[in-house]
Amino acid sequence: MLTAAWWADGRNWSWTAGEMFPRVFGGLAAFISGQGLSPGLQLASLLLVLVTLYAWWRATRSALGYRPGPVQVQQLVDATVGRTPLPVDALTSRLRMQLSESSLYPPTTVPAEAPPTSFLDLLGDVDLKKPGTTIPRLLSRLRPKLAYRIGGVLQRREHRTEPCGITVTLTAYVFSGARATTVWGRDWEHAVCRAAYWVEASLLPVTRAGRRPPWHAWRARELPPELLRAYQEAKALSARQRYDQALQRYGEALALDPQNPYIRAEFAGVQEKLALPVDALESCQSGLALDGQTAEEYNERLWVRWRHPLSRFRYLFRPHKYWETLGLRYRNAIILGTSERIVELAEQDHRGDGHRPMSDFLRRVLAERYWPAAVDFALAGEGPCRSVRYSEIGVEETSKEWLENHLKDDAPAAAKKQIRVVLQRAAVQELYRLTKDDLHARGSPLVWFAWLPRLLRQIWPIAYVQQNRPRSSLSRVGLMINRDVWGPLRLAWRSSELAEPLPAPRDRRTATPHWRAYARRRHEMNWKELTPADLRTRMRPLAPALREWQDYYNFSCVCAVAMNMYVSEERGDAGKCNCDELTRMAVKELEEAVLRAESGFTTLGRSWMLFEDPDLALLRRTSPFADFVRRTYPGAATVEKAVRCTSIRCLTDGYARRLLRETAHVMEQIWRQRGKNGSVAVHALRAWLDAEEKAWESLLVVAERHPGNWDDRAALIGAVQESDPCAATRSDFPPGMLQDADAEGEHKCLAELLQSVTDDLRKNMSDTALRRSHAWCTTLDDAVAAGVTRMSTADVRTLCSQYAAAWQRLGARLQPAQNWDTRAKFQAAVHEIAKPEHPYASPPAAIRI
Repeated sequence: MLTAAWWADGRNWSWTAGEMFPRVFGGLAAFISGQGLSPGLQLASLLLVLVTLYAWWRATRSALGYRPGPVQVQQLVDATVGRTPLPVDALTSRLRMQLSESSLYPPTTVPAEAPPTSFLDLLGDVDLKKPGTTIPRLLSRLRPKLAYRIGGVLQRREHRTEPCGITVTLTAYVFSGARATTVWGRDWEHAVCRAAYWVEASLLPVTRAGRRPPWHAWRARELPPELLRAYQEAKALSARQRYDQALQRYGEALALDPQNPYIRAEFAGVQEKLALPVDALESCQSGLALDGQTAEEYNERLWVRWRHPLSRFRYLFRPHKYWETLGLRYRNAIILGTSERIVELAEQDHRGDGHRPMSDFLRRVLAERYWPAAVDFALAGEGPCRSVRYSEIGVEETSKEWLENHLKDDAPAAAKKQIRVVLQRAAVQELYRLTKDDLHARGSPLVWFAWLPRLLRQIWPIAYVQQNRPRSSLSRVGLMINRDVWGPLRLAWRSSELAEPLPAPRDRRTATPHWRAYARRRHEMNWKELTPADLRTRMRPLAPALREWQDYYNFSCVCAVAMNMYVSEERGDAGKCNCDELTRMAVKELEEAVLRAESGFTTLGRSWMLFEDPDLALLRRTSPFADFVRRTYPGAATVEKAVRCTSIRCLTDGYARRLLRETAHVMEQIWRQRGKNGSVAVHALRAWLDAEEKAWESLLVVAERHPGNWDDRAALIGAVQESDPCAATRSDFPPGMLQDADAEGEHKCLAELLQSVTDDLRKNMSDTALRRSHAWCTTLDDAVAAGVTRMSTADVRTLCSQYAAAWQRLGARLQPAQNWDTRAKFQAAVHEIAKPEHPYASPPAAIRI
């Protein structure tokens, strides 16, 4: 169009810079007025202008729908005729708040003008004779003001479990499309929440937010609202340190999207927080090959150094796969690097303490993937003469068989030390390959275009803008610290525990082509001769590039791991000085990490640093670390007891006590509130007692087994929330995990207390609260068959007060300070629930006509 305007205002094609704009605008004026143009050229120029305006109109509408632009949430309509008026304003505000918390788009709360539905409506009142008023009006209409509109109609049906419903309609003004559905819930809050998730699931695949993990694979596809809901709830629960429920929600999300590496990485991270490294390792290992390659191709790329050179640069051409699998691969390498936890848990039998031995599937996967790291151990066990005659295939089969057999529970103690070395070698190799792929992905031309908008946002304007693609969770320097210092340091530590170093195979060609894949000569360390000065020398090339909190934290972990050289009682004065120097270095790096406030390290990494990170196990016992915690977290009054906690098991035990106490308190309040209702329908009372039976049964399972089973704790929380749906929205239930108060209890005392509670519940089992609840459910079923519809007010209040008393006595029984009188009162309250009387079970009377 600009070329045609240039030609319409002149007779030749010569031009100068000063004449460019006047000639273009002169040609546009000629298009509108028709001066100097024939009727045919005037009509052609007019059509050209219309085509240009139409293309611009379509582009602005598409961009508005892709960003997306403002979303208007209309006032909900109450269609429940003949009933009590609903709080429409409150429900509408709840819907708007739910959409705002999704961080997908900003909904508007004020009425907005809908854009024209067609291009002809846009040009409806355009007057070419008045360009002064027509052109501004036309330009304002070219930019649409509204992207989507959401409306809803409230409905109710006669259904006991989910009676409340909303018919929600989503109208897209991008290309004049609309879709609608009806969602149901147990109450209006639940229905509004489901409606919001349906709207989000409808817009995610067609907007810019759908290009961010973990929704990249759902681009332009139908996203299940259940998947979005499970993932969003899992993220929220994990942020509030409710890891039991978070694992449940992540499991539901993986059941709907099993090939999503991003969700698998977060799932493994929560498992690691609960001290389940074997489960976390299995989650990572089963998802490493989800970046567009098979498991065999991943294993080949991991160890082969010179063959298949093009496969080494696959992340250079497919960087979007890198962003989704980086967290999973890094988490897998860190779990392998802390091999002592895997070996300790693998040699334990299933004792009901939340841990389980290594599964056959995981042993096969580890043997198939990391057998090159075990070649020297496998061939040394077979004898030197026989190993020379091995072919390449024979070495591979022997190494796989050796590794799979020694990962079992009945392996000897010496083999456990060798397994630690093998897993450390695997971790170093994983970090080596991950760092190479990270370099290729960062240097890919496909990601250069994303750097320019990010750079412009840093310059101007200074405002919060959501990133189209999230930045990597790890910096380049952090990966290099782990590869060059942390991994080799841990490998040297575990290698020093071996009785004697194994000799190298006589013929490396017949041993394996991957024999030296994990041996990086320039990064090797001598554990017995390492000093703090050596660590500074290794970190000096990376020191100028330290910028993010993760870099400083990784270096602190390196110093804390090096402290294990001086745990012996005969370390001497020199060893004590070196240990103190490493302690000062580690604390200093932690202080540098905390100063990087933009990372949120102070709040998000608190529990991991104080209780969970295995690298800081020795550092937590020192006074400088305790002083650092007091400065960083002034409210941590129990820090001296917290730093002496060497295992996360005592934290889970303390959390179990708090959870049982909070459960007793919530259930007591529920029954006291029910006692104020007066006469109750039989079917409602039947639902109460059915949920009560599940709650007592789940509590008995937690008390009888070990409280470390996260699924048992999650079942107890679900039973309480089923008893009262309002409990699911409480901000104080369930309590957060891994708190300072959890480190105060003694594991032995808690085990004895839970055993005592179990004995009290098992004693005279027929008249306990659990059996009474079951008997009441059976009797009320007979009462419904007999035509009884309601229970009297006096009976309801008596029953509610008895159940409330039982939960109250349980809460007192679980307090730290208790005596025999407290136990006797608990036994009496649990065994004095009213027995169902016979009149409620009478047979129905005969009906005579």
